[in-house]
Order: sequence, then structure tokens, then C-alpha cells
Amino acid sequence: MPPATRARPRARVSPWALCWLGLLGACSAAPANPLGPDDSVAPHDEPVLFSFPGAGDTQVNSATTRGRVTALVFVTTYDMASQLVLRRVADAIARFTPRANAAAVVLEPPLYVDLLPAYRESLSLPYPVVMADFATQQGQGQFGGIQRVPTLVVLDREGREVSRQQGSLTQPEIEDALRRASRRSH
Repeated sequence: MPPATRARPRARVSPWALCWLGLLGACSAAPANPLGPDDSVAPHDEPVLFSFPGAGDTQVNSATTRGRVTALVFVTTYDMASQLVLRRVADAIARFTPRANAAAVVLEPPLYVDLLPAYRESLSLPYPVVMADFATQQGQGQFGGIQRVPTLVVLDREGREVSRQQGSLTQPEIEDALRRASRRSH
């Protein structure tokens, strides 16, 4: 009769380790910008008409942004890449000449609108944080389908969409998009 073998204890993997591995896999699985830096949207000839409400009297719309290059960053508040891009946009518009507009457009249910000032303050953003309207959240608004967050949409001075980029953008990529929009406006 063969000697009795002891069963080896199974290795236990922490649920947190699995979470981190999943996060690392998600971050490395796809390129930061699968659609290319500028090819994801063709420049539009007509201005984009939009209106996004914020907390209190805050509102960002096509009329308030006209006259300056505008960076709209479509985000979710719980996404770290969104927070990183929002800070990079803040740094880019601080150095950009001539002056540029920027706004964070949150793609979450409107019941969270009262939390926007705290989100803006926690990230030290010098620009408004507003909620996307229902049509935009459903991919049917003036900006079409926002497939991924963060998504940076840059408008020229007349309000025409010049650039759309997705993912964790670098500072030079953001600044380049602002420069291209500024040149198109002339």
C-alpha cells in the first residue's frame, strides 16, 4: 500500500492583489490613444452647440466659450486617468497664450451635481466642472459617442471641434492640440 500523501495547501491570493493585477492589465492592454492623436475626429466646419449645467449658477455652453480655444475634458469622477488629465489640462491652459478656456464635463447621473464643487476643489482646478446632459451621456449629443474617459475635445475660437483624443494624454499632447486649434481659428 502506497504511503499516504498529504494534500498541499492551496495558495491563497488576496482579493486586493487580484484587483491590482486587473488594473495593471487594463492599463497595459490598450494603447493610451487607440484612435490616434488627431485622426479620431475630422475637423468640423460648423460650430458645436452645447450647454452643460454645473452646481449653482455654473454653466458652460457654446456661447460662453466662443472667442477662445476651448478644451473640454469628458471624465468620470472615480477615474484616476481622468483626474491626471484634468490636472495636465490645468497646467497647459495656465501656460497657453493666448488665453484658453477649459471645462471638465462629468459623465455621471445629474443627482451628483452638488458634489462638483468639492471635486473641483480637491483637484485644484482653475476651470469649471459641469455635468454632461442626458443626450451626451447616451452618445447622442452634439459630441457624438464619447467612447472612453478621459476624452479631450478641443474647439477652435469659433466653437468648431478640431481635435478629439482619448486616454491618459501627456502634457505635450494637450499643448499641441491647443496650438492646432489656435492656428485653425486664424
